[in-house]
Amino acid sequence: MHLEYVPTHLEEWISNEYMKRGILTPSDLTISNISNCFGVETVIRSGKSYSVNIHGTIVLFLSKESRRDLKRNFYHELCHGLLHEGRQGKDIPMPLRELQENQAENFIKYSAIPYHMLSYINFTDIEYTAELFGIPVDICEERIQSIQIRQAYKRGQLYRALLPAMSRF
Repeated sequence: MHLEYVPTHLEEWISNEYMKRGILTPSDLTISNISNCFGVETVIRSGKSYSVNIHGTIVLFLSKESRRDLKRNFYHELCHGLLHEGRQGKDIPMPLRELQENQAENFIKYSAIPYHMLSYINFTDIEYTAELFGIPVDICEERIQSIQIRQAYKRGQLYRALLPAMSRF
């Protein structure tokens, strides 16, 4: 499938960071590999998932769950560790906390199926694609939907750009 697709700045950043670290194919998207490549410590245990920065080392504490749900939590907490400073607690305003949570949710789909790996997507078999990337089907569906929305946005931009030229006829 030919994609007329313009990635978001976050998608580009994630892909660039992955490529710099040699994360190039879906098989590279394991929790242990990504953790090693980013210098992140990952601890899987019972309890709530969260991330902390301990003396410059990002530590992700992940709740024991199914393999695919574990990846969802991993990407979510990785976002907080890489992009957000400090702890989310009562000391930060609610709008900022909501913004960080929205960013982490977007980060999940973009880091689970990064821009530079879009050619691996099978748009007609979402189950296969979810299995290939080792993620829940709902994340795969969200990612595919985001691609389709961005394609429509790009087509809309092209159409608006052509309007002045078309009005001359």
